[in-house]
Amino acid sequence: MRAKHLVLLFLILATALGTTSCHKWNVKRKQKRDLRQMENKQAQKQKEADAKYQEAVKRNASHQSKSAKKSMKRNYKKADRYNNHKKEFFLKRWFGGKKKRRRSAPDNS
Repeated sequence: MRAKHLVLLFLILATALGTTSCHKWNVKRKQKRDLRQMENKQAQKQKEADAKYQEAVKRNASHQSKSAKKSMKRNYKKADRYNNHKKEFFLKRWFGGKKKRRRSAPDNS
């Protein structure tokens, strides 16, 4: 009789302890899933914003003359290279010659 009570008590405690740890695992899993979904939504919004920006750039370029389009494209590439900390093409650096720096006018104060 006493052994039956101990076994019954053990089973009750085992199920009670097992469900709490399982519950914690489910909560952590849900938090990770929610975080991943939020990151995916932010990435999707960023992609949409980039697409809208590129479309606006194309729409603006369509109103320009051919020479202005070329100039805009060249300056866009330069700005992209500068902002991403990339060097110029190595042949340009090797054979481009020295660039003269502009000096500001002397201050005659």
